[in-house]
Amino acid sequence: MLTLLILIITSVSIPIDSWQNEIVEELQVRGATFTNFPSLRPYDIDPLDSTFVPEGVPWLGERLRMPLLEIVGQSDTATTLKLKPALYYEWSDWTAFVQGMIKFGEDNYPPYYSFENLFSVDYERGYIKFGHPNFSAFAGRDRLAIGPSPRYNLLLSGYSPPLDWLNLSCGSEKVRFSFYFSRLDDMYTKPLEFVGDTITQKINARRYLTIRRLDFSPTPYLNLSFSEGAVFGGENYTLYPYYFTPVLLVGAYQLNTPADGNIFLNLDGRLYWDNFSLYGSLLVDDFQIIPDPNNEPNHLGINLGFEVVDPFGLDRTFWLFEYTALTRWTYNSFAPYERYTYISFPLGPPSGTDFSEIYGKGVYHLNPRCDVFGEMSFLRKGESSITTIWPIPEHPRVPGTSFPDDNFLSGITQNSLNFSLGIRFFRLPYFAGDLSVGYTFINNYRHIANETKWFPSVRVRVSLIK
Repeated sequence: MLTLLILIITSVSIPIDSWQNEIVEELQVRGATFTNFPSLRPYDIDPLDSTFVPEGVPWLGERLRMPLLEIVGQSDTATTLKLKPALYYEWSDWTAFVQGMIKFGEDNYPPYYSFENLFSVDYERGYIKFGHPNFSAFAGRDRLAIGPSPRYNLLLSGYSPPLDWLNLSCGSEKVRFSFYFSRLDDMYTKPLEFVGDTITQKINARRYLTIRRLDFSPTPYLNLSFSEGAVFGGENYTLYPYYFTPVLLVGAYQLNTPADGNIFLNLDGRLYWDNFSLYGSLLVDDFQIIPDPNNEPNHLGINLGFEVVDPFGLDRTFWLFEYTALTRWTYNSFAPYERYTYISFPLGPPSGTDFSEIYGKGVYHLNPRCDVFGEMSFLRKGESSITTIWPIPEHPRVPGTSFPDDNFLSGITQNSLNFSLGIRFFRLPYFAGDLSVGYTFINNYRHIANETKWFPSVRVRVSLIK
């Protein structure tokens, strides 16, 4: 028997992978309400806010209720059942939140270690947060997303295993500085790794992630942002106060010190206009201002998308379309501990690097209690990954060596077509649930020419809400 103690609850901190994020997205596109900075998630939403009354679907905002327990069953290449109980407490400007996960079955995601081969347990989320209109502080574990896409963002998608964070934000309704810091997993590895190296030395490297971000929203309809992310560390690495200064760039520090790191710059923006939203993001891992003597290419990522409600007289509908592409060596590094990963999972999009993807989703609200939806994606994935060995020597460079010419979709490209149909149902204020059935077809499976694979997938999710 599972008992949950729920104390004083007045707001929702919506998990990254919750269907409730889609509700918030639609409410914003409809102009019913706006979050102050829509590219920072998870959202904190007050379900009793009277502004959540969009025209045509006045009951849509009522679906933003407290998730007390989520039950997720999924079957594709593996079958699992996950229980996610949550405990909240809120007092004044302070919030305490704990959400565990009990997993039956095995898949590629943590937790891995099971009790008597029956189930495994870990914390999904757990934090203490102070929230004020001009200042907020967060310490604990969660999946955070940074960027305008409601799906997978380039700088931080939120779909890796949850990280332990320190997050500080300050500003006003129009300008906000945000600072993020996390201790990543340690790595026992070579100090440098590249094709043909003869290095035998191994180090136990400490790894850190920091992100600094400036958001500018002159009106609720427009958000423009600049971010800098950095993965850095090394053996016996010492942190300096500079790394905890929210408004100073790590790149500027490293230009004037012996410290090294993998720096990412990200520009993104989002515009709402008349039942329509357009967004985009550009990630620069390393931009060659002048031609590189070893032919190192620019390492770039791009994400473009738009959302629309009720187009062409299709009332009570919500549509999302998105394109994402990343070049071959983005997120990679000749220092293995500076790669943009956490326990081998990409911190950006789940496909890592060297891919392009087209994605679309449509939702139709049949009535206050039922939605139907469909999704489709087409993914082209090159052979490279974030852990692919660096192709030329570094420290020092060797004249005559050069990067491969295929900087995008390298080798034999694996092509994956995925589509699914589903239904979502509500019985407020008690529970919500959804069922989706999909099918995936893969050509050049595992980058073997003409090798094919196909498999069905089923996902069932029930959320007990209040």
